[in-house]
Amino acid sequence: MSAATDPSDGQIGPALAYVCQRLDYLRDLLAPAQGAGGDPPELRALTDAVAAAQRPGLSELRDLLQALHQAVQAAGDPLGVWQATAQRSLHLPGISGGTPFEEIFLCPLGRCAGRRPDQTTVFPLICTLTGRELERTVL
Repeated sequence: MSAATDPSDGQIGPALAYVCQRLDYLRDLLAPAQGAGGDPPELRALTDAVAAAQRPGLSELRDLLQALHQAVQAAGDPLGVWQATAQRSLHLPGISGGTPFEEIFLCPLGRCAGRRPDQTTVFPLICTLTGRELERTVL
């Protein structure tokens, strides 16, 4: 990864939120490359690190997300993990939606950017990576 394409620390939370929200899609996308049995190695390494609740460091998360990003692009999704989050991060909670106070649900480990209620269909909101309930916050 060159310095020009090196994702910033601020992109890690949205990227983890994207992975959490799209876990089934990523499994299906990467499944043909994986073959039978279990999650693809790039996805498993990331989910294992997050689910271990040991709070992996930002550089470790960046490296794991970069490996997943490259695998997703190689599987045919040109946006990968980083660009997909950049396009989805244009909404500013509490500002651009016209609502002065907006409810969001944050990662129980404080690592991903969480999600808004309109991005889900099942309540309570559960983190697909850790199995823990997301924490409700109002902005």
